[in-house]
Amino acid sequence: MGSPLILHCLRKRFERNEIYTNVGTILISVNPYQRLPLYTDQVLKKYINRGLGVVDMPPHIFNIAHDAFYGVTSFGQNQSIIISGESGAGKTEATKQCLQYLARIAGSLNDVEKKVLQANPILEAFGNAKTLRNDNSSRFGKYLEIFFDSKGRIAGSSTESYLLEKIRVVSQASKERNFHIFYQLTKAAPAETRRSLSLGNPGTYAYLRQCTDVPSIDDARDFKEVMGAFKDLKFHTDEIHGLFEICSGILALGNCTFTSDGKKTMLKESEYLGIAAKHLGVSPGVLRERMTTREIRIRGGRDLEATKALMTVEQASETRHAVCKFVYGRMFNWLVKRINKAMSQGGVNCKGMKSIGILDIFGFEIFEHNSFEQLCINFTNEMLQQHFNKHTFKLEQAMYTAEGIQFDAIDFIDNQPMLDLITKKPHGVLPLLDEELVVPKGSDKGFLQKLVMKQAKNVVFKRQMKKPDHFVIKHYAGRVLYDSHGFLEKNRDTLTEELVEMLQDSKKPLLQALYPKGKTLSAKQRKSSLSSQFQSQLNRLMRNLNMTQPHYVRCIKPNNDKAPMKFVPRNCFEQLLYSGVFEAVAIRKQGFPFRLPHDEFEKRYSINLDDSAHKSKLSSASTLKAKCEVILNAIKCDKANRRIGKTRVLYRAEEHKKLELRRSIKVKNQEITEALRRLSRVDANSMDPKDREAYFVELAMAVSEADKFRVKTPDAEKARKMLEAFVEARMDPKTKRELNEAYEKQDLKLLQRVLAKCDKEGYRTKLTRKCQELLSKIEDAEAALEVALKSMREDYLEKAIDMCDEFAYKAPNAEKARTLLKNIKKAQYGISRAMSKMKRKWLNQALDFCDSFGYDSPDVQKCRIITQKVNICHRMLSKAKAAVDQTKLQKALQACERIKYRSPLEHEVRGLLFRVRRINEEISEGWKALVEDQVRTVVAAADEIKMTGGKKLKTWREHVKGPYDAFLKAQYDHAVKQGDRERAVRVMVRRKDLLVSEKKQALVLSKYPHLKDPMLWAREKWFGWDHETRASHMTKFQSESLHAPISTTFEHIVDTRHKKELRRQVTAAFETIQKFMGQRNTSRMPQRIRELLSDALDNKEIRSEVYMMFIKQCTDNPEPEKVPCIWELLSLCLSVFPPNKDFEDYLEAWLREPSNLPDADKYHCRGLLRHSVLNGADEKARGISEEELKDVSQALSRRLNPLRFAWPNYKKNPPNWADLKKSYCQKGSALKISKAPKIIRDMSKRAKGSRSRKREAS
Repeated sequence: MGSPLILHCLRKRFERNEIYTNVGTILISVNPYQRLPLYTDQVLKKYINRGLGVVDMPPHIFNIAHDAFYGVTSFGQNQSIIISGESGAGKTEATKQCLQYLARIAGSLNDVEKKVLQANPILEAFGNAKTLRNDNSSRFGKYLEIFFDSKGRIAGSSTESYLLEKIRVVSQASKERNFHIFYQLTKAAPAETRRSLSLGNPGTYAYLRQCTDVPSIDDARDFKEVMGAFKDLKFHTDEIHGLFEICSGILALGNCTFTSDGKKTMLKESEYLGIAAKHLGVSPGVLRERMTTREIRIRGGRDLEATKALMTVEQASETRHAVCKFVYGRMFNWLVKRINKAMSQGGVNCKGMKSIGILDIFGFEIFEHNSFEQLCINFTNEMLQQHFNKHTFKLEQAMYTAEGIQFDAIDFIDNQPMLDLITKKPHGVLPLLDEELVVPKGSDKGFLQKLVMKQAKNVVFKRQMKKPDHFVIKHYAGRVLYDSHGFLEKNRDTLTEELVEMLQDSKKPLLQALYPKGKTLSAKQRKSSLSSQFQSQLNRLMRNLNMTQPHYVRCIKPNNDKAPMKFVPRNCFEQLLYSGVFEAVAIRKQGFPFRLPHDEFEKRYSINLDDSAHKSKLSSASTLKAKCEVILNAIKCDKANRRIGKTRVLYRAEEHKKLELRRSIKVKNQEITEALRRLSRVDANSMDPKDREAYFVELAMAVSEADKFRVKTPDAEKARKMLEAFVEARMDPKTKRELNEAYEKQDLKLLQRVLAKCDKEGYRTKLTRKCQELLSKIEDAEAALEVALKSMREDYLEKAIDMCDEFAYKAPNAEKARTLLKNIKKAQYGISRAMSKMKRKWLNQALDFCDSFGYDSPDVQKCRIITQKVNICHRMLSKAKAAVDQTKLQKALQACERIKYRSPLEHEVRGLLFRVRRINEEISEGWKALVEDQVRTVVAAADEIKMTGGKKLKTWREHVKGPYDAFLKAQYDHAVKQGDRERAVRVMVRRKDLLVSEKKQALVLSKYPHLKDPMLWAREKWFGWDHETRASHMTKFQSESLHAPISTTFEHIVDTRHKKELRRQVTAAFETIQKFMGQRNTSRMPQRIRELLSDALDNKEIRSEVYMMFIKQCTDNPEPEKVPCIWELLSLCLSVFPPNKDFEDYLEAWLREPSNLPDADKYHCRGLLRHSVLNGADEKARGISEEELKDVSQALSRRLNPLRFAWPNYKKNPPNWADLKKSYCQKGSALKISKAPKIIRDMSKRAKGSRSRKREAS
């Protein structure tokens, strides 16, 4: 059983209003912050009348009290009940209920148990207050010791108080109250009493107005209880009035205020000074003087010379507070002693008696501001935690080691370092604080400086650098920041001598008792600090506790809001962790909590031996250890649950129950047998009627006990017959008839009623015994059915049904049990099937069926958790599928993988994730390249599965859905950026295709803006054709030489000679084209071609003109068979130099004319044109020799790689993204994706490897 299971168990029980849980031998009590029917008289009787032996009862505070009482009365060992927990965890209530149980089970001769209970209202009124955490918080610790006489009756009690929070009298935190008694007096005391005490409403007092009303506190009712308790404890009227007068005097003194005229401090005149003086029994003048001046006594010679010094307003106010605090503190201590005196008024001397001590002490405190009071409180809790550690861990382990028993050591939080830090001399916190009291000019700052210097390396101590006057102690329950301001004054814990003298002069009897006149403190007493007194008290308490058998109650505060039935797991976990409960469970699991010395064990349990064989073995055993072994074997104690050590027998709870039950039965049988032997030998006939009646009453009781324990000795049978004969003679016919009717009908209520009547009349016959046996069976069966129906446990139901079948008992609960058992088995089958297959539908159906009849079990809880996870997975899968988001898909599948959940939806999502991953992979890999087929394939695949995607996919989708020209431009830009010029050329070719198709009519040569006017061009030649004919052939084929360029591309040149040279080069180029086409003869063609290329490289002004010549000669050529050859020269030129920028598109349009396109594509002219435009003129072409140009086609083939201009053939060479071309939505395609995520990752890796190899190959 680990910590999560313990916490889960506590929570489930808490939700069922079961606030008590046994964790090993520790009782966990979780405060419900509301009244539950757990302490009614009926419940109390149920625990008291639990029957003989050790009977299992539900966890309860009554069980702890019972175990302590049993330990005192049966084992004669002193016991203690240590109730611990944070403030507001319910310690005070637990203490009350322990007292209630002990008072009822033990009783007393002189009603002492009532006095013990009546002390509580008084102590709570004067010592409890409302805090932020608890409306009835104990502001003092108390150890109540209850003494028992030899017969187990309460003989007396004694209470010791610890560290009353006196500061609360004068100061409370926001939303907190002063001690209850002040509000009870001012709100609930009779009007006459309030007048005599001069009391007003609580809101009129400075010490009370912070918070006056609390919904959960009824001050009037509580005051009535207090007055009743005073009466029961026999407080004198003068004593009660004296207590109330002190309270009134304190409230009045708290309303006194001070002022200053710059020279001296004065009390402001008000009625409260007189009221305070009156009820404290002092003179108003003396009180005024003591509040505003102080005496400085200087030792001179033999006498002390007193000098008066004026106080400041602040000092006077502190003096007033000090008087109120110390008077109230002394009054409280007197009250505790007075209660102890009331407990011993019966004249019984409790010295040497066995006792049960109940410790109710303040819980661990961590506030925003922690001072000396919190240090003392937390020190106390450290001491108690060490006691718990010692008894639960250290002594336990030491015991096993000493007895030679093997065990695994348990790691636990040892708080000894914290205790050493606080108390170890000479450098502990408290020793250094005491030392600072006696050094000259001791101060809080000096104390802290010494502490920091001495404890700098201590791991449980830390200096707070941001707050120089603070320090931190790492307690077992957490880190606490303490403010050292005021430590010295609070530790001094004394009033000045002049204030004590004033109180000693009081005329009030109670104050005279608190401050006896003439009694002075010794030097040692004056030096005694609060910390040293408190340590002495604690050490005495620890010695007392160490001499007892402890019982631990850990009170848990389930939330910080005091909210009813609200369980905050983190709060509870921390409290359980810090209190050592989890470690205690670990050691109890492997430990043996019950142990007795060999001789005591043999003496106590040898009575359990039945047959002579075992008795013979026992008598023949040579050692006590061997005798213990015989007893354990005879009773068949499980060897795993008991050990025989060197000096003790150690055993676990089950074996303890078995031993005690058998012993109790044996002892009781002996007592019954002796009683029956004596009674059966008496002659009742010779008795007078009165004695005869008494005799048969005693005989009836003995026979009843014999029936209960199934005693069947001859004396028992004889006694039964005697009783039956007596009863038969007295039983009326109606009762006999009702008995028979009840027996036949198996009517529970009728049996109970008639048997109760028989018990009342003392009828004890064979018929009544038969009916009693039937009643016992029915009650047992009904009890078993009730438990089985409530617990819904299969084994309990089967046993209960078997009990009913034994005597054919048919009742509504029996039928309910049969139906419930059938449903439980059906539910278990459904859960088992659903859990094995992990089908969501089956899981939900199984849980719905369980919920239909309120069935809950560990298997159902497990199924519920799995179903919740499966439903979460299903929702995640559905959302991921709808979103088509890789991250969501992955998270959904990871959630499925954690619980091994498989379903068609999960399988589909796996396929979808694979598809989404592929799409995202291709987007990631193709983002920089922006290959059109890849983009279109990915976008189509994403659209098919309705994948929204990220920014990149949206961008690609915009490319595909948007204008194609924009898409091509983006492809071109990406290709250029990537340095892939060949793809840039291919993309630009397509873009120009699109451009030409859109602007086809505008991109004809005749519309070129730099073309000359045909007539002007024609007139540039004076002879030959007429001008009109020549003009009509300006852009068409002509056979004669070109007389002038047809464009104005270099007309802007000023240099006449250069312009003339360019005109010559243009006409020469035209002549070369004519000769290449065979229109003219030449023997120097390679040379002319080389000159053409060289001229175009040297003078870019003529490049467009050269390409116009190619267009001109191919247009309306009368010899079309000669046109194809010109494409070789044109492609060669295109591979060497581009046209001018303004002529590109015209040349592009001409190349795409239907008549030209076949030849243009044959010679890759579109690609060559874009290549030359992109890369510029090829200067390397100057190196082409005339020899190479003899065969232009060969020269061209050496310069041209046709494949680089070809658009990729994806059918012949499938790309990496080919798998995305297949439709995902084809039937069964998603199911072909592998189930395992690892395989998916492997496939992805292989796909990446394949792409990488393809790239390397290309």
